[in-house]
Formats: sequence, structure tokens, C-alpha cells
Amino acid sequence: MNAYRGHLLSAVGLGCLLAAVGIVLQTPDPTQYEISIYEGYPGHFWLLLVGAFVLGGLTIVASAAVPEDRTWVFGTALLLLTNALFLLLPLVRGYMLYGHADPMSHIGYVRDIVSSGSVGDNIYPPMHLLVMAVSEATGADLFTIGLAVPLVFAAVYFVGMYYVLVYLFDSRRRVLFGLPFVLLPILGDAHVSLRPYDLSLLFLPVVFYLFFKSQRSPTPSTRIAFVVALVTLLLYHPLTALFLVGIFSLYFVARIVPGIDDRYSTPTNFISLSAVIFLAWYSNFTGIITRFNSAYYTLFGPETGEAPVDTYAATAEEASPPLIDILREAIALYGVAFSVFTLGFLFLAVGSILFVRRRYSPTSYTVMLGATLAVFSFGGLCFLLVDLIVPPSRPFQIAKIGAVVLAGQLFYLLADRVSWPTVGSRTGVRLFFLVAIVVLAGLSVVTFYPSPYGTADNPQVTEMELSGSEWITTHGNTDNQLGGIELSHRRFHHAQNGVDAPLPFSRAVIPARFNYTERPSLGASYSEDAYLTVTRRGRILYPELFPGYRDDWRYTPSDFARLERDRTVDRIYDNGDYNQYRIRGTATAENGN
Repeated sequence: MNAYRGHLLSAVGLGCLLAAVGIVLQTPDPTQYEISIYEGYPGHFWLLLVGAFVLGGLTIVASAAVPEDRTWVFGTALLLLTNALFLLLPLVRGYMLYGHADPMSHIGYVRDIVSSGSVGDNIYPPMHLLVMAVSEATGADLFTIGLAVPLVFAAVYFVGMYYVLVYLFDSRRRVLFGLPFVLLPILGDAHVSLRPYDLSLLFLPVVFYLFFKSQRSPTPSTRIAFVVALVTLLLYHPLTALFLVGIFSLYFVARIVPGIDDRYSTPTNFISLSAVIFLAWYSNFTGIITRFNSAYYTLFGPETGEAPVDTYAATAEEASPPLIDILREAIALYGVAFSVFTLGFLFLAVGSILFVRRRYSPTSYTVMLGATLAVFSFGGLCFLLVDLIVPPSRPFQIAKIGAVVLAGQLFYLLADRVSWPTVGSRTGVRLFFLVAIVVLAGLSVVTFYPSPYGTADNPQVTEMELSGSEWITTHGNTDNQLGGIELSHRRFHHAQNGVDAPLPFSRAVIPARFNYTERPSLGASYSEDAYLTVTRRGRILYPELFPGYRDDWRYTPSDFARLERDRTVDRIYDNGDYNQYRIRGTATAENGN
């Protein structure tokens, strides 16, 4: 019966996926910048994706109840194919690159390596060398490779998570309980972003898998593979390297906990190896030392910076948003994290009770992952409360990996290790699983990409933005300053010319409301000529993201309309998505700026 149910669930899930593919094929690509990728498809498209994720997970769990049943393979394939469609959306919709900020500069670092033939003082050489090598091998441009490389790492992440379960847990049933959770895209846009930290995060499950395997089967080939993967990860990003040293230290502590199953552990020096590599590599870079020094003085010095929570509080006090807006923002930012944390901590609670009652004995690896969840989730709260340079989302991402591996084991314990007095109690466990997978799949889908729902705009880079940026660089007078509305010319210059290439323009400050509230024209705010860039993104940002806060908009539609009538402003370039203006400065020393 369960096997038939599994086939039925997978068939319905496949139908959902095929219907979603049909919608993608019938939907035209955007011709301009779009504020959110969610607005590019109808609402039922996203419901179909959530349905495919949920039905794939249910197929796997239904198969777990039947020994030797293979329908879990169909459920796993359904989850992987749904992930592929979901993560490919920026590429399918014709984005030039996903990310207006760091990814643009990282493309620039690759250009520097190509032009100079060396990495110089680049602290992220593995990612940049990889992008360069793939581009040269395939002949594809760097922007296309910038979209494709994170997708390859996302595939590596999901495969790595599968093997983590296989080598972490002995039974087929435990592995299948874990698969529906680890194959969800819980890391958000880290799955699609060209950033060293995100790529290192996606590679972390591979390091865990090789570590577990090297402990259980310490063959020379396995040990060599583990060391190579470990060194690669340590060189990808300093913060990931530091976090990994901490995780391995937690494993050392887990091994000495009384009563823990430690039969697969073998002597090793990977903790000291990780620490030595970290110190030997990153101590050569002044920027890294400066950041650690800054973090030290934040914690122990007389002065501290503004913590993220203080920024949120100040914004809330200034704008006085309704509670529903605050909750919506919190769900968009931390909904997935706190959902998976809840499941992980419930596992720790249930596992601890069963451990005390001698009905469950966790391995040192499970304890390590549980400690990773606890340390990095509460550590993330510290990053939220104290200005420690990096955002709290980074330790939260590490905690999410630990939590999602343990989430499925919560339901394994509830189903197999807890004696329920009634049939209704077991039904309650099944209902709890259904609610958990629906909530986590739903949040993973609807909060994955930035949207006005979470007051965040789409980091889409359009071809017209690149063309416009290249035009002003080629045709503009470099004696004039250049400013933009919601566009960083520095980032575009990095992507098109390299980070080492000098910036052709100094930055012009564009006043709020174009200073029309104080001056009759924009030119009256400048004593010299300057350039102004206005993109579609800049025009629609405030109305789309903050429709209920018009008084707080930095620029309004009427300001842009007045800009077109301003006699001191000339439009000199327009490709539909990118407008370039020249401001004729009319201010004098007598009337001031």
C-alpha cells in the first residue's frame, strides 16, 4: 500500500513540476529590469513548485516504511529536478548576472587575473581562478559563467548532503527521513550568488562527507581526498575557514562526552591542520588582519559600532511601521532559519530525553552537528546584537546546515524510538511531519529571491545597464563627477574593466528629491557640470518596496517627472532601462551649493 502511495505521490509531484515547466516556457523574458522575479510568473506557478517539493518529500518518507522499496529514488529525482528549475530561473529569464554588488566586483577580479597573469594580493583566488578557467575552457563570457558556477556548486551541495546522510546514519530508514529536508534550498540566494562565502558554504557538505568517510574508512585515498577538499575550502573564504576550525573543535569536544557512540572515530590531526592553514594563508593579507583587529576592538575596546539590531530599531522608530510589516520583514529575513532551527532544537530535546532514558545513543558526529546548530545559531544572535563586521546571516547559514541534517532525525526518533500509547498519537506525528515539510518548503520558495514582500529589490543586472555604463565610460567627460540613483558605477566599472583599473569618474552626490524642495533646479545644487544616471530600478524602487511610506521616499515619481522638464538637465543617453543625464551646474560661490 505504501509503495502504491509513493508512486501516486511522485506521479502527482511530477505533474506539478511539468506544469511549472510549461508556465516557464510560455512566459516571455523581461524586456526591462523587474523588481522581483516572483512577479514574472503567476501565483499558481509558485504553488506548483511548493507542491513538487512537498510531494517529493512525502514520496521518500512513504518509501521509508517499505523495506527494499525504490520509490524514494523517484522522490529524490523529483526534488532535484524541482531545485534545478527553481534555481535556474535567473538564467532562464535572461539575467546578465545575479547581483548588483559583490558579484560584479568578483567578475572584475577575474578580469584582473586574465590581464595581469597573476593573482597578486587577491584573497579569494580559488573562486576567481575557477571562473577564469571555466570561461576559457568553454569560450563563454564571464557574466554567463558568473551565473552558471553557483548552480554547479548548488548541485554539489545537494549531492554532498545526500552522502552526509549516508555516512552519518547506518540505516536506510534514517537516511530517507533526512532526505526531504536536506534537498530543500534552505540557504536562500547563496545557491545562485557568485560570492566566495556562498560557494564555500555550498562546498561544506562535501568536506563533511569526506570527513565522515575518512573516519569510518580511513584509507589513504579517502584521507587524501579529505585533505584536498579541506584545503580548498579553507582557501575559499576566511570566515568559512574560521568557522570550520570551530566546528572541528566541537567534534573534539563531542568525542569526550560520556555515553556517546564513538566507534567510528580514528586518531587525526585535522583540527591543527585547519588552524595552521588558516593562519599561514590569511595572515599574509593586511585586510584580513585589519578586520580581525576591528572585531577585537568592537568587543573589547571603548567604542563600538552600530549593531544590526540597533539599525533595525532606529528604522522602526523613525518610520513607525505597523506590526504586520515588521513580521513580514522578519519572516522574509529569518523565516527559513528559525523554522529549521526549531526542528533542530526539537531533535536535540527529544534526543536528550531518549539518551537519558538509554533509548538512543548519538554518535560523536551527530553531537558535533547539534553543537554546531547551538553555537552558530546563538552566535548569530551575537552578530545581530553586536557590530562584528559580518551580518548575522553568515553564522546562521552554518547553523542551518547542522539543523537541516538533524531535522529529519527528529521524525525518525518520534516514529521509531518513542512509544506512543494510541494510534492518534502516531497520526499526530505524521501530521506534524506534513506541516513541517509544507512550511519549510513554502518558506524556502517564497523567501528565496528578494521581493517587495520582504522590502528587498531584485539584484538583477540587465544588458541595458551594462550597455549604458559602458557608454558613459567611453563618451563621458572624466572631468565631471558621476552619480547614480540605486546604481553603483564603481561595481559596473569593476565588472567591465577590472578592479585594478582606475575609476574614470569621481563620485557625485545626488541630493534627495533632487533638491527640488530647496532649489528651483537640480543644476542650482552644483557649481560644476556633473552626470546623473537613472535606471528603471531607481525609478520604481520606492513605490514598489515602500508603498505605504511615501513621506520617506528619497525620490518620488513627480521628482523624476520634474527632472525631465528641468532646463539645467539634459538627457544624453537612453536605451529604455538606463537614462544618462548631464547636469549643467549653475551654482556660484555667492549663492552656494
